[in-house]
Amino acid sequence: MAKAKPKKAAKKAMTKSAFVAHVADKTELSKKQVDTVLEVILATITSELKGTGKFVFPGIAKMTRVVVPAKKGGVKAINRLNGQEYITKDKPAHNKVKLSPIKAFKTALA
Repeated sequence: MAKAKPKKAAKKAMTKSAFVAHVADKTELSKKQVDTVLEVILATITSELKGTGKFVFPGIAKMTRVVVPAKKGGVKAINRLNGQEYITKDKPAHNKVKLSPIKAFKTALA
Protein backbone atom coordinates (compact mmCIF):
# COMPACT_ATOMS: atom_id res chain seq x y z
CA MET A 1 0.00 0.00 0.00
CA ALA A 2 1.46 3.35 -1.04
CA LYS A 3 1.79 6.10 1.50
CA ALA A 4 -0.04 9.33 0.85
CA LYS A 5 2.22 12.28 0.12
CA PRO A 6 2.12 15.02 2.75
CA LYS A 7 0.26 18.07 1.54
CA LYS A 8 2.16 21.31 1.13
CA ALA A 9 1.00 24.19 3.27
CA ALA A 10 -1.35 26.38 1.24
CA LYS A 11 0.02 29.80 0.38
CA LYS A 12 -1.91 32.51 2.14
CA ALA A 13 -3.35 35.48 0.31
CA MET A 14 -1.51 38.77 0.65
CA THR A 15 -2.80 40.94 3.47
CA LYS A 16 -3.64 44.60 3.01
CA SER A 17 -0.57 45.73 4.94
CA ALA A 18 1.69 43.43 2.90
CA PHE A 19 0.12 44.74 -0.31
CA VAL A 20 0.59 48.35 0.79
CA ALA A 21 4.24 47.63 1.70
CA HIS A 22 4.84 45.90 -1.66
CA VAL A 23 3.34 48.76 -3.69
CA ALA A 24 5.18 51.34 -1.59
CA ASP A 25 8.46 49.52 -2.22
CA LYS A 26 7.89 49.26 -5.99
CA THR A 27 6.67 52.84 -6.49
CA GLU A 28 8.90 54.62 -3.97
CA LEU A 29 5.84 56.18 -2.35
CA SER A 30 5.27 56.14 1.38
CA LYS A 31 3.00 53.48 2.86
CA LYS A 32 0.64 56.23 4.02
CA GLN A 33 0.33 57.59 0.46
CA VAL A 34 -0.37 54.12 -0.96
CA ASP A 35 -2.97 53.49 1.77
CA THR A 36 -4.66 56.80 0.92
CA VAL A 37 -4.75 55.87 -2.78
CA LEU A 38 -6.36 52.51 -1.94
CA GLU A 39 -8.99 54.23 0.20
CA VAL A 40 -9.82 56.63 -2.65
CA ILE A 41 -10.08 53.73 -5.12
CA LEU A 42 -12.39 51.84 -2.77
CA ALA A 43 -14.57 54.92 -2.19
CA THR A 44 -14.80 55.52 -5.96
CA ILE A 45 -15.77 51.90 -6.69
CA THR A 46 -18.38 51.95 -3.92
CA SER A 47 -19.96 55.21 -5.09
CA GLU A 48 -20.07 54.04 -8.72
CA LEU A 49 -21.65 50.70 -7.81
CA LYS A 50 -24.23 52.47 -5.61
CA GLY A 51 -24.99 55.00 -8.34
CA THR A 52 -24.79 53.48 -11.81
CA GLY A 53 -24.36 49.87 -10.72
CA LYS A 54 -21.30 49.41 -12.95
CA PHE A 55 -17.59 50.07 -12.61
CA VAL A 56 -14.74 49.15 -14.94
CA PHE A 57 -11.33 48.81 -13.30
CA PRO A 58 -9.10 49.53 -16.34
CA GLY A 59 -6.94 46.56 -17.29
CA ILE A 60 -8.33 44.29 -14.56
CA ALA A 61 -12.07 43.70 -14.36
CA LYS A 62 -15.63 44.94 -14.76
CA MET A 63 -17.81 45.08 -11.66
CA THR A 64 -21.59 45.04 -11.77
CA ARG A 65 -24.14 45.37 -8.98
CA VAL A 66 -26.80 42.66 -9.16
CA VAL A 67 -29.99 42.91 -7.08
CA VAL A 68 -30.95 39.49 -5.71
CA PRO A 69 -34.72 39.37 -5.13
CA ALA A 70 -36.28 38.29 -1.83
CA LYS A 71 -37.14 34.63 -1.35
CA LYS A 72 -40.26 33.52 0.43
CA GLY A 73 -39.74 30.93 3.16
CA GLY A 74 -42.10 28.47 4.80
CA VAL A 75 -41.34 25.59 2.45
CA LYS A 76 -40.50 22.12 3.77
CA ALA A 77 -37.08 20.93 2.66
CA ILE A 78 -34.78 18.04 3.53
CA ASN A 79 -31.28 18.60 4.87
CA ARG A 80 -28.97 16.67 2.54
CA LEU A 81 -26.41 16.05 5.30
CA ASN A 82 -28.59 14.35 7.89
CA GLY A 83 -31.91 13.73 6.10
CA GLN A 84 -34.02 15.76 8.56
CA GLU A 85 -36.88 17.95 7.43
CA TYR A 86 -36.83 21.67 8.14
CA ILE A 87 -38.82 24.74 7.16
CA THR A 88 -37.00 27.37 5.12
CA LYS A 89 -36.76 30.97 6.31
CA ASP A 90 -37.52 34.18 4.45
CA LYS A 91 -34.51 35.78 2.78
CA PRO A 92 -34.59 39.54 2.18
CA ALA A 93 -33.53 41.13 -1.09
CA HIS A 94 -29.86 42.11 -1.21
CA ASN A 95 -27.14 43.35 -3.54
CA LYS A 96 -24.30 41.26 -4.93
CA VAL A 97 -21.23 42.40 -6.81
CA LYS A 98 -20.45 40.43 -9.95
CA LEU A 99 -16.81 40.62 -11.03
CA SER A 100 -15.78 39.76 -14.59
CA PRO A 101 -12.06 39.86 -15.37
CA ILE A 102 -11.10 41.23 -18.78
CA LYS A 103 -9.82 38.84 -21.44
CA ALA A 104 -6.22 40.09 -21.32
CA PHE A 105 -6.13 39.51 -17.56
CA LYS A 106 -7.53 35.98 -17.96
CA THR A 107 -4.98 35.04 -20.63
CA ALA A 108 -2.12 36.48 -18.56
CA LEU A 109 -3.01 34.05 -15.75
CA ALA A 110 -3.30 31.03 -18.05
